[in-house]
Amino acid sequence: MAKRAGNFLTLKDMIQGSGCTPRTVRYYERQGLLSATRSSGGHRLFLPTELERLNFIISLREAGWSLEEITSLLSIRSRADGDRDAARELTEEIAGHIDRLKQKIEVLTKLHADLQETRRFLVVCSQCTDEDKRLAAGCENCERLPADQPAGFRLTWLAEGRRTTEFDDPAIPADEAARKER
Repeated sequence: MAKRAGNFLTLKDMIQGSGCTPRTVRYYERQGLLSATRSSGGHRLFLPTELERLNFIISLREAGWSLEEITSLLSIRSRADGDRDAARELTEEIAGHIDRLKQKIEVLTKLHADLQETRRFLVVCSQCTDEDKRLAAGCENCERLPADQPAGFRLTWLAEGRRTTEFDDPAIPADEAARKER
């Protein structure tokens, strides 16, 4: 970390400690999510706790939280009528976010497993030695792979030969259907 200015961190320290850009730090400061004082030369100076706050904000953003949700969470205590109300409101807000995070974790866990399995299938495909047969019969009929294939494999690798079929609605005359397509 760069040299601290007294007990304060510089913008460079904040960037090095968080991995984000100067623009991001300045934006969060303008939004009121971070607080900085100014040196006599006009440089931003942050308390060390602001770096911890910045990293928390970055984690929440990576978890899919909006800036509005983050702002609401971080301002609950300051806008509540009292600490008891703030604690109750913060507890409720965190509980809701925990439930949504659990759902996201479940989705991500399933997606992770599917993509891992897709990668395993692709290793088999990359080692396919009977190129002409594979092209003639199509990957869909490959005997080297089990019939139960992960969605990621089916929807990426096997999707190349996907065809759309025309919708044939007898209620719409053919000339009218052609006009609608134009």
